[in-house]
Amino acid sequence: MRDTDEMRIFVEIVRQGGLSAAARHLGLAISVVSDRLSRLERRLGTRLLVRTTRRQTLTEAGRIYLDESTAILSATEGMEARVRETVNAPGGLLRVTAPLPFGRIKLAPFVAGFIRRHPDIRVHLTLEDRMTDIVGEGYDIAIRGAPVVDTMLAGRRLMESRRVLVASPAYIARHGQPEIPGDLARHACLVANTSGQCRGTWRFGRGENTRIYRVDGHLASSHSELPVHWALDGMGLTQKSLWEVEDHLRDGRLVTVMEAWEPDPVTFYAIHTISTAHSHKIALFIGELVQPGLGIADYAP
Repeated sequence: MRDTDEMRIFVEIVRQGGLSAAARHLGLAISVVSDRLSRLERRLGTRLLVRTTRRQTLTEAGRIYLDESTAILSATEGMEARVRETVNAPGGLLRVTAPLPFGRIKLAPFVAGFIRRHPDIRVHLTLEDRMTDIVGEGYDIAIRGAPVVDTMLAGRRLMESRRVLVASPAYIARHGQPEIPGDLARHACLVANTSGQCRGTWRFGRGENTRIYRVDGHLASSHSELPVHWALDGMGLTQKSLWEVEDHLRDGRLVTVMEAWEPDPVTFYAIHTISTAHSHKIALFIGELVQPGLGIADYAP
């Protein structure tokens, strides 16, 4: 059986978008990466990539080789992980990333209990309001409010949460209650936006009736939790997941508005690479994350 190094290099060339980026990612000289690719194409007797000064494109043979190589590498890494973990209890570092509010409210308490139950495992939890590159940044698990679209990744459904539009009773008393999305143009909208703009997009309606509305914010922040604090101060309306504001709704500091226009719920997933599907510590973490009594509570739509 041939060495898998050439497979790994080819997969990284495609994944990173070019020879130079793949060489930097792998810590190799670009001449080495180029030579391995040329040697691979000579051995196979066909071109796998068509390269120009601006882009590279997979040939039909290249697409086949990429799919087969990915499957082989995934199986190899999974096999090695299973072998290692048959002789060792789950341990070592587990790198997890999640959106800031989800991580603080939902995940951090779970992680504390997980570490108490499994003291040989260490967890580094990164909370950021951006879409992380799981593979490129070296994360074991990422929590996302969207399903898997990358063929290199796999996901496990965690929970479903309603999205609600909320404001303080004081704000409603001063400005009235919006009835339809068009009314928002006359209200102060509080948005989370990482682009430095005071605008956002909110969804309203369900299923085929779902519509996306652009709202111009009176206050905006790259920190996704600040709009909730501003809403509590009576500064305007904001759209959030129920678990972000349920305590404030329960104590009456916030109220829901435009309930008839509530959008489809958001589903959160635990994402990991396919190659780590057989990792004991990753399976243990995600398994307990969804376990009743240990994991994250599920909300009905």
